[in-house]
Amino acid sequence: MSLARARAVAIVGFLVVATLVVVVMAVIKDHQSSASYAPDGCPPSLVKVHVWPLPRTDQIKVNVYNGTGEPNPDPKSAKRTPVINSIPGLAGQVADDLRNRGFIVSKVEEHPEKYAAAAKLRYGPRTVAAASVVRAQFVGQDDPGGFDLKRADDTVDVVLGGSFKELGSKTEVNQKIAQLGNPSPPPGTCDADK
Repeated sequence: MSLARARAVAIVGFLVVATLVVVVMAVIKDHQSSASYAPDGCPPSLVKVHVWPLPRTDQIKVNVYNGTGEPNPDPKSAKRTPVINSIPGLAGQVADDLRNRGFIVSKVEEHPEKYAAAAKLRYGPRTVAAASVVRAQFVGQDDPGGFDLKRADDTVDVVLGGSFKELGSKTEVNQKIAQLGNPSPPPGTCDADK
């Protein structure tokens, strides 16, 4: 080995040892506490919600409502046909599609709202993370609201409107889930997992 090469190896070795000594000393002399500076837990005035992990589709219960119609104004025929001017079979079709994706579909009904947009979700504190997964199924088509702090059940309601065309493809759904990330706790709630 030449003298220049030996000198270079000695200098690099010295620098490595010096770096290790500095790192070890910094770790030993570190007096920072490991305590979090965030407030401890949820304040009593807020409802605890779980936003992580996102549940699998086979853990999510949904109700699917066809909200494209309106209440029948004729009292004589309202008992037989309570909803008029709806897109026939829309809720059943979407319920079948959601079942095929693994969701647990509880109710499939007509809902006289005359809702013009594509889809509206309704959910409570127990289903914040689940609502995020359901929302991802309606790529570019859903109303971002729908949280009800007083709702106590574990089901997400989907109200379909007149603009609904189809659910997103598997790739689109996965991209939307990645884009949305973990949901933020809605107003009046806090993350129970922090």
